Amino acid sequence: MIRLALLDDHPVVIAGLTRLVQHTRGMEVLAAARDEVTLARELGGRRPDVLILDYDVARGDALALCRRIKSRPDALRVLIYSAYAGPALAIAARAAQADGLVDKTAPATALLDAIRRIAHGQSVIPDVAHEELVEAVARLDEPELPILAMLLDGEPLPAIAETLNTDENEIDWRAEKLIGRLRPRFTETNGRSRSS
Repeated sequence: MIRLALLDDHPVVIAGLTRLVQHTRGMEVLAAARDEVTLARELGGRRPDVLILDYDVARGDALALCRRIKSRPDALRVLIYSAYAGPALAIAARAAQADGLVDKTAPATALLDAIRRIAHGQSVIPDVAHEELVEAVARLDEPELPILAMLLDGEPLPAIAETLNTDENEIDWRAEKLIGRLRPRFTETNGRSRSS
């Protein structure tokens, strides 16, 4: 049984995901909420296998939450579920060490497949063209580049700190800063996000 936790600020999305999972054999929703404090309370100490986390460009806090979760020992598997799942978010999600990224416009079968794959240890983040990665990297300062490279390789923060011979708190702060610089920005182009 794959146990899920759902975090999305739209009640309709939570209701739809809950209903989808209820009708899917081998999955169950342990808790669903609109904010992380409520979700933690509803989980009541139970541990999900996968956290499905909404990414809202206006709030932009899902990547920071993902990074915090993934920096813990024995971290949860995290699937970012977003209507803005383009290349910029794919790069930022990789840097935040998310396990998956699925667009909310994808068919339900694609979401369920991603959940199963992530629960079994696979990564489900779309590939990004070289040009898009170059564009994203151009927004970073030179000292951030080795940190980005190690985050993209899945290195935990303590290992990055050791490699760069610096304090783990410094790496944590720098990782948060660079992920913030990579995240998609909202523009009024058909209501979709794009890098700015």
